[in-house]
Amino acid sequence: MKQEVFNSIEKSISSARLSTYRNHSASNNTQLIGNYILNAKISENFYFLLQNLEVALRNAIYAGFMKNYPYRDFFYLNETNPRNRYRSRQENHDRECWKMLCGAKYNLRNVSTVNDGKIIAELNFGFWTKLLLSTDAKYTNMWRTIFADVFPNYNIAHSVDSDKVVIGNKINEIRLFRNRIFHYEPVFNQANLVQMHDDIIDVLGWINKDMQKLSILFDDFQYLQEEKYFIRKQLRGNNVLAKKKQRFRGKRK
Repeated sequence: MKQEVFNSIEKSISSARLSTYRNHSASNNTQLIGNYILNAKISENFYFLLQNLEVALRNAIYAGFMKNYPYRDFFYLNETNPRNRYRSRQENHDRECWKMLCGAKYNLRNVSTVNDGKIIAELNFGFWTKLLLSTDAKYTNMWRTIFADVFPNYNIAHSVDSDKVVIGNKINEIRLFRNRIFHYEPVFNQANLVQMHDDIIDVLGWINKDMQKLSILFDDFQYLQEEKYFIRKQLRGNNVLAKKKQRFRGKRK
């Protein structure tokens, strides 16, 4: 890559951000830009899987709760003073999750009609992960009731109490990985990419086999190595950025 081309690209991305893509394999500017592009392609592929997992998980937890506790308000939509619930000790959530819930409701304060669906969409991935990892009795008792509805395809190895923590830790690692992708941080050089990919597919299957199949159908993870070679080939060309070349992929099986 010509130096003037690299300088132009660096000006838009910033030298500080590009510097995070230097590693043992990036000995020159072409390889550095290659890492940047590869990271974007990897993130693009994982975005679809992560979106499916987050949406499927939160909807499964909510549906499981409402199925088993139809007369209990999961989000306290009609509570105007959040302190009232802690005075009466009738809330469903521990203090940390309660703060997240109040924050979500506050963010929706200017929305004309607030319903459960809007709050579900507003709550972050951390809220749903916390429900699994918390040892608070509120959640322990809840999970003993709703676990089979949330993870109908999971075979319990020990007990609901211990297995939900195992699942929670796995999902929390996925959440941290998801945050790196959503904040445009480098993931291309993570040694556990294959394991992370497999974990996402596994958890999706525990929740919903059809959602798992849909995710696999449009998953391009198996082509990422090919993507790496394609990027390098394109950037090594004399007319890099001058025109887009035709690209071919093998047929999916």
